[in-house]
Amino acid sequence: MHRYRCPRCQVTAAITIHFRNPKLTSACIDSLLADGWAPILVWDNSADAGASLRELQTRYALEPRVVLAANPCNLGFSKGMNAALNALGHYGYAGPVLLVNNDAQVQEGLRLALEAQLTHTSTPMLIAPRLMQDGKEQGWLYYQPWLALVTKHPVLGSFAYLSGCCLLVQRPDNTQPLFDDSFFMYGEDVELSWRIRRQGGQLVLIDRGYVHHDGLASSGHASAAYEQYLVQSHWLLAGKLAPNAFSAIMMRVLRIPSLLARACLRSWRYRSWVPLRAILKIAQAKICQKSPSPK
Repeated sequence: MHRYRCPRCQVTAAITIHFRNPKLTSACIDSLLADGWAPILVWDNSADAGASLRELQTRYALEPRVVLAANPCNLGFSKGMNAALNALGHYGYAGPVLLVNNDAQVQEGLRLALEAQLTHTSTPMLIAPRLMQDGKEQGWLYYQPWLALVTKHPVLGSFAYLSGCCLLVQRPDNTQPLFDDSFFMYGEDVELSWRIRRQGGQLVLIDRGYVHHDGLASSGHASAAYEQYLVQSHWLLAGKLAPNAFSAIMMRVLRIPSLLARACLRSWRYRSWVPLRAILKIAQAKICQKSPSPK
């Protein structure tokens, strides 16, 4: 890769992860270009032998601001973003970086609005715009760790977090891992927000919505992958957020009814057994892990 020289004291770099939908990823890239982001590093997580990435390579062959990073396997969101951040650092960019889902499109003005919130210090920061999703505006989200509930308003015992759909990240060294790579997909933004605050960092939500997000464009409603990864993320979060081993056990016990209720509701809503099958499949896997192997 050629090294990119960015204007000093400006926020310019962005990363998105591509997964098998060149049309979706292209719309995201084009919106970033229109708002002045560069370089834009596109990390390929498609695991399709480069087939869909080749379409992007053809489309952006004459666009030096777009860097397409080939990758043979699907690392998941957390590992993929960590690898992309590391690649961007070695590519020659140092400074705050925008992380954005490939199923999102940014509006012009986002870059300047985010830049205005930076403190330009060594304090870690996560800055996010409000999202326009399904015709509604989304700001802060709240996670209740004992019951595995995600809400749009605070409830007893919950804490605020920023959606990982679109985040500007400021920290001293972006070549270092940002996300906990135990999470393949979903839940990593909850853990990150919680950890950044514990480390003395700041979370900032700007007042205006600059991003249109096509919520489930990548995973699909009630798809097996979506349901399994979501349940797995809630299970992992119990171990990550609990202050000790006993609390982790209690968190997992208490969230079982809420996860079952959620699966039942989604199975009824989508007229599909997939959500219930997903939670049963994960439960069986956990039981098998704990069962002693035959001698």
